[in-house]
Amino acid sequence: MNVAKSKQRNQGFSFVEAIFTIAIIGIMSSIVVAAISNAARDSYRVLSRQQQASLQSAVTAWVMAQTRVGSTAQFQSLENVRAIYNAAGSSMGRFNLLVPSAASPDPAMRAGFVDQTTADQFSAYSSGNQLQTEALANSQQYITLPDWQSGDFPRVNLVTQ
Repeated sequence: MNVAKSKQRNQGFSFVEAIFTIAIIGIMSSIVVAAISNAARDSYRVLSRQQQASLQSAVTAWVMAQTRVGSTAQFQSLENVRAIYNAAGSSMGRFNLLVPSAASPDPAMRAGFVDQTTADQFSAYSSGNQLQTEALANSQQYITLPDWQSGDFPRVNLVTQ
Protein backbone atom coordinates (compact mmCIF):
# COMPACT_ATOMS: atom_id res chain seq x y z
CA MET A 1 0.00 0.00 0.00
CA ASN A 2 2.81 2.38 0.77
CA VAL A 3 4.38 1.57 -2.60
CA ALA A 4 1.21 2.64 -4.48
CA LYS A 5 1.03 5.96 -2.61
CA SER A 6 4.70 6.59 -3.25
CA LYS A 7 4.27 6.07 -7.01
CA GLN A 8 1.26 8.42 -7.09
CA ARG A 9 3.17 11.09 -5.21
CA ASN A 10 6.05 11.14 -7.74
CA GLN A 11 3.78 11.61 -10.74
CA GLY A 12 3.13 15.37 -10.30
CA PHE A 13 3.52 18.53 -8.27
CA SER A 14 1.74 19.08 -5.01
CA PHE A 15 -0.47 22.15 -4.69
CA VAL A 16 2.14 23.96 -2.55
CA GLU A 17 4.91 23.23 -5.07
CA ALA A 18 2.80 24.52 -7.95
CA ILE A 19 1.92 27.75 -6.09
CA PHE A 20 5.56 28.25 -5.13
CA THR A 21 6.69 27.75 -8.76
CA ILE A 22 4.06 30.18 -10.08
CA ALA A 23 5.12 32.77 -7.48
CA ILE A 24 8.78 32.50 -8.51
CA ILE A 25 7.88 32.85 -12.21
CA GLY A 26 5.71 35.89 -11.40
CA ILE A 27 8.51 37.60 -9.45
CA MET A 28 11.05 36.92 -12.19
CA SER A 29 8.73 38.23 -14.93
CA SER A 30 8.02 41.44 -12.97
CA ILE A 31 11.77 42.04 -12.65
CA VAL A 32 12.23 41.54 -16.40
CA VAL A 33 9.33 43.87 -17.27
CA ALA A 34 10.68 46.56 -14.93
CA ALA A 35 14.16 46.29 -16.47
CA ILE A 36 12.78 46.59 -20.00
CA SER A 37 10.63 49.64 -19.17
CA ASN A 38 13.58 51.36 -17.43
CA ALA A 39 15.77 50.67 -20.47
CA ALA A 40 13.24 52.36 -22.76
CA ARG A 41 12.99 55.37 -20.46
CA ASP A 42 16.77 55.61 -20.21
CA SER A 43 17.12 55.49 -24.00
CA TYR A 44 14.68 58.41 -24.34
CA ARG A 45 16.74 60.38 -21.80
CA VAL A 46 19.97 59.69 -23.70
CA LEU A 47 18.32 60.76 -26.95
CA SER A 48 17.03 63.91 -25.25
CA ARG A 49 20.54 64.87 -24.13
CA GLN A 50 21.85 64.21 -27.64
CA GLN A 51 19.18 66.49 -29.08
CA GLN A 52 20.13 69.17 -26.56
CA ALA A 53 23.80 68.88 -27.53
CA SER A 54 22.89 69.00 -31.22
CA LEU A 55 20.87 72.19 -30.75
CA GLN A 56 23.68 73.73 -28.68
CA SER A 57 26.09 73.04 -31.57
CA ALA A 58 23.63 74.55 -34.03
CA VAL A 59 23.23 77.69 -31.89
CA THR A 60 27.02 78.03 -31.62
CA ALA A 61 27.40 77.65 -35.39
CA TRP A 62 24.65 80.23 -35.95
CA VAL A 63 26.39 82.74 -33.66
CA MET A 64 29.71 82.21 -35.44
CA ALA A 65 28.05 82.62 -38.85
CA GLN A 66 26.25 85.79 -37.71
CA THR A 67 29.48 87.46 -36.60
CA ARG A 68 30.63 87.29 -40.22
CA VAL A 69 28.67 89.69 -42.45
CA GLY A 70 27.91 88.03 -45.77
CA SER A 71 30.89 86.86 -47.82
CA THR A 72 32.96 89.90 -46.86
CA ALA A 73 35.67 89.98 -44.23
CA GLN A 74 33.60 92.37 -42.08
CA PHE A 75 32.48 91.24 -38.66
CA GLN A 76 29.37 91.99 -36.68
CA SER A 77 29.72 92.50 -32.93
CA LEU A 78 28.40 89.90 -30.53
CA GLU A 79 26.14 92.60 -29.07
CA ASN A 80 24.39 92.92 -32.47
CA VAL A 81 24.13 89.15 -32.81
CA ARG A 82 22.72 88.91 -29.27
CA ALA A 83 20.13 91.58 -30.14
CA ILE A 84 19.03 89.56 -33.20
CA TYR A 85 18.82 86.36 -31.10
CA ASN A 86 16.83 87.96 -28.27
CA ALA A 87 14.53 89.75 -30.74
CA ALA A 88 13.29 86.35 -31.92
CA GLY A 89 11.25 86.32 -28.69
CA SER A 90 10.43 82.69 -27.88
CA SER A 91 12.31 79.41 -28.01
CA MET A 92 10.44 78.54 -31.20
CA GLY A 93 11.37 81.88 -32.76
CA ARG A 94 15.03 81.32 -31.87
CA PHE A 95 14.86 77.76 -33.19
CA ASN A 96 13.56 79.13 -36.50
CA LEU A 97 16.81 81.10 -36.83
CA LEU A 98 18.57 77.72 -37.13
CA VAL A 99 16.22 76.22 -39.72
CA PRO A 100 17.10 76.18 -43.44
CA SER A 101 15.68 79.21 -45.24
CA ALA A 102 15.56 79.40 -49.03
CA ALA A 103 14.84 83.15 -48.85
CA SER A 104 18.13 84.04 -47.14
CA PRO A 105 20.81 85.75 -49.26
CA ASP A 106 23.56 84.14 -47.15
CA PRO A 107 24.41 80.57 -48.30
CA ALA A 108 25.06 79.47 -44.70
CA MET A 109 21.57 80.60 -43.69
CA ARG A 110 19.98 78.89 -46.70
CA ALA A 111 21.53 75.59 -45.63
CA GLY A 112 20.52 76.11 -42.01
CA PHE A 113 22.20 74.85 -38.88
CA VAL A 114 19.87 71.91 -38.28
CA ASP A 115 18.80 69.52 -41.00
CA GLN A 116 15.27 69.66 -42.38
CA THR A 117 14.26 66.36 -40.75
CA THR A 118 15.24 67.67 -37.31
CA ALA A 119 13.44 70.93 -38.00
CA ASP A 120 10.29 69.03 -38.97
CA GLN A 121 10.49 66.84 -35.83
CA PHE A 122 10.75 69.87 -33.55
CA SER A 123 8.05 71.77 -35.45
CA ALA A 124 5.60 68.88 -35.14
CA TYR A 125 5.87 68.62 -31.34
CA SER A 126 6.79 72.15 -30.21
CA SER A 127 4.77 75.13 -29.11
CA GLY A 128 5.72 78.58 -27.83
CA ASN A 129 8.59 78.40 -25.41
CA GLN A 130 8.86 74.58 -25.29
CA LEU A 131 10.75 72.73 -28.00
CA GLN A 132 9.90 69.04 -28.12
CA THR A 133 10.35 65.95 -30.22
CA GLU A 134 8.78 62.54 -29.73
CA ALA A 135 11.73 61.40 -27.60
CA LEU A 136 11.52 64.52 -25.43
CA ALA A 137 7.78 64.07 -24.98
CA ASN A 138 8.24 60.40 -24.02
CA SER A 139 10.88 61.31 -21.44
CA GLN A 140 8.65 64.15 -20.18
CA GLN A 141 11.24 66.80 -21.01
CA TYR A 142 11.47 69.82 -23.26
CA ILE A 143 14.15 72.21 -24.48
CA THR A 144 14.16 75.97 -24.03
CA LEU A 145 16.30 78.64 -25.65
CA PRO A 146 16.27 81.41 -23.01
CA ASP A 147 17.36 85.01 -23.54
CA TRP A 148 21.04 85.43 -24.23
CA GLN A 149 22.49 87.38 -21.31
CA SER A 150 25.32 89.87 -21.71
CA GLY A 151 28.75 88.40 -20.96
CA ASP A 152 27.49 84.84 -21.50
CA PHE A 153 26.84 82.58 -24.48
CA PRO A 154 23.39 81.44 -25.65
CA ARG A 155 22.28 78.33 -23.80
CA VAL A 156 20.11 75.38 -24.67
CA ASN A 157 18.34 74.13 -21.53
CA LEU A 158 16.87 70.66 -21.08
CA VAL A 159 13.95 70.90 -18.64
CA THR A 160 12.07 68.06 -16.94
CA GLN A 161 8.32 68.57 -16.67
